[in-house]
This record gives sequence, structure tokens and C-alpha cells, in this order.
Amino acid sequence: MEEFKGTKGPWLTDRNNVHAGRIATLHHCINNDWVEIWSTDWPDTEEKQEANSMLIAAAPELLEALQEMVAIVKKNSYPCPDKPNSNYARAEAAESVIAKALGK
Repeated sequence: MEEFKGTKGPWLTDRNNVHAGRIATLHHCINNDWVEIWSTDWPDTEEKQEANSMLIAAAPELLEALQEMVAIVKKNSYPCPDKPNSNYARAEAAESVIAKALGK
């Protein structure tokens, strides 16, 4: 599997705030507000910026695919409290990332 060449997480979001050159994207939203996606380790190369933009563009499809995979894994697995690396535990970890993506 190819390694992601962009900025490693976590990425953060803020509304109407400026983060001194660490901004991934800045765009107008409802009522002329803006949302920034930023990281304390934002890229300094065009290659990393391009990789970040491709990830952002693919995000809706990645979210949908992850939601489908989590549903399948949880349907076909059982909780194993003594096995933190079980498929079920990984699906639960993925659910927390899905909740973050949905603003929960």
C-alpha cells in the first residue's frame, strides 16, 4: 500500500480564525464566514500540499467507504475486550474517526 505523502494528522478546524501560515484551505461559507483546516506541522513543499488537496477532495468517498466497512466488520465480528487489536476493536476506533468527520 502506498504511503500518504501529505501532512500527518491530526488536522484541526476553526471558524474565522487565522493560524499564521499553517492553513490548509480557507473558503467562504454561510454568512461569509470561513473555515480553516490547519495543522501545527503544515507542509512547506508543493508535493505535500498536492497530497493534502487530493486527500481533502477524496474525503467524502473515503468516509462513505469507511462507514460501509465498519458496518460489515461489526456485523461479522464480536467484541473481544481482551483483544485490543481485534477487527471489532479496530471498527470501533474507526467509528470515533467517523464521528470526528461528522462533527460529533
